[in-house]
Amino acid sequence: MTSALFFALPLALAGVAHGAGVPLARVVHHAPPPPLPSLPVLSRVRVDVARDHVLVVHEIVLARGSFAGGDLDLWVSFGPTMPRAFDAHVLSVAPGAHAPDPNDAGEPLVAEKAVHRPPSAHPLLGRSAMAGEVVHLREPAFRRATAASGTLALRIRQVLPAPEADTQGARQIEIRLGLEGGAPLTIRHVELATSEQPGWVTSASAQLCGPSADTYALGFSSLPAGVRQTPFAIDPALATRRSTDDLCVRWVAPP
Repeated sequence: MTSALFFALPLALAGVAHGAGVPLARVVHHAPPPPLPSLPVLSRVRVDVARDHVLVVHEIVLARGSFAGGDLDLWVSFGPTMPRAFDAHVLSVAPGAHAPDPNDAGEPLVAEKAVHRPPSAHPLLGRSAMAGEVVHLREPAFRRATAASGTLALRIRQVLPAPEADTQGARQIEIRLGLEGGAPLTIRHVELATSEQPGWVTSASAQLCGPSADTYALGFSSLPAGVRQTPFAIDPALATRRSTDDLCVRWVAPP
């Protein structure tokens, strides 16, 4: 993973002069990138909680679709909390599978920090106006990953500081989802995990959150099993989603 994140804000100054005989600076308009070759699907969102940090993993499946060649730049914005570390990998998806092998480390991708989404990058997760990373998926890596089944997966990992607990010992994080300005991505599975001792997390809940979100409880799996969940939670794949929705995960554990 990369080390602590630092951002440099480039300052572009365009001189505009008034008066006869002084040419005006030409404004360059960058064309938006072409559509992605297929609509991505969030095959898994995993939240691995510990006493001093939280590891958030997005696994995003993308079919070869209309891909005709070239590199893809993909925009992943941060949530309300800046990550301590960030990395991205591309993985193959086996024929007939809906997600990559959890034991496959994949191929690392280069990512660059930015204060907002550049015009050349496809929006993938989160907001364009917020800080994040541009993930570079080069054509050779795209072709290698899709060779087996025509489908690849992107694994995006972020390490966040553990949130403060309230008086009941509850902690909550907000996780960015996609796709800004387009059709919201289907979420197939949400998973809560912990490497702390069994029973450290006593209860947990997940729901969509945002200005227009439907806040019913979402179902998820837990590792280890035994975490108490909200009854009558619905499958995330059946939830009504909007492009402005995020995912809020709350858990109760002692300090």
